[in-house]
Amino acid sequence: MIISLLLLTGCNPKPTTLPIKLMWGDQVISCNQTLPGLPQWRLENIQFYLSEFSNNGQVVYLSDEGNDTQQKNVALIGSNCQSDGQWQLLFEQALVPGEFSFSLGVPFTLNHQSPLTSKSPLNQSDMFWTWQMGHKFFRLDLAKKQIEKRDTDRNLQTGWQFHLGSTGCKSASVMRSPKQACAYPNRPRFTLTYQGETGLVLDLAPLLSDILNKPELTENSCMSDPHTLICKALLPKMGINGTSQIWYWQS
Repeated sequence: MIISLLLLTGCNPKPTTLPIKLMWGDQVISCNQTLPGLPQWRLENIQFYLSEFSNNGQVVYLSDEGNDTQQKNVALIGSNCQSDGQWQLLFEQALVPGEFSFSLGVPFTLNHQSPLTSKSPLNQSDMFWTWQMGHKFFRLDLAKKQIEKRDTDRNLQTGWQFHLGSTGCKSASVMRSPKQACAYPNRPRFTLTYQGETGLVLDLAPLLSDILNKPELTENSCMSDPHTLICKALLPKMGINGTSQIWYWQS
């Protein structure tokens, strides 16, 4: 009887909860907070999809039981700053030391389905463009405080956005899903060495620190068009045809 119980226990590995922390260098940041060293910029929205997880080359699945922020192969992380949001991944099984890989984005087979019929978290309208383009994989919205010099100084609020998703998608209309992969899938893949760390960090400083001080870049938002000046600066830092340093482990 005891042996049978041990065998059953061995067949049901303990799930792994992996917290995700949003940071700017060595400082934790959160919604409606000004960015360290950049007091004119304030965080208004940060949401992103992570998917296609593997551990030492083996697929690892997320738990979708009683969880409306993740399916087996994709999770929505972050917050629209109207609530606390979701800042963890729950896997069905334990992660083991070695290679841990994941993609930023929604897999092609799920990306162009109707959000009206998709299960959560792929039914969130503020993270969807059109059937043709699919989902916003990464959404970052900032507010900028500016001083207008007139008879009396006054503060003005302007916005800047970085929304990453697939582009160059071809179909009969924007209300139709493409049959083939988009010209620019924009799903960067990341590989880290896992040694039992307690959490995963998304560091926005390597992505934005040398961009937000340049008005010639931030005068326009980036909506994933690889031909615009601002997107040319941002996409490589996200790991798209470049080297990214935005992810690391929390020890």
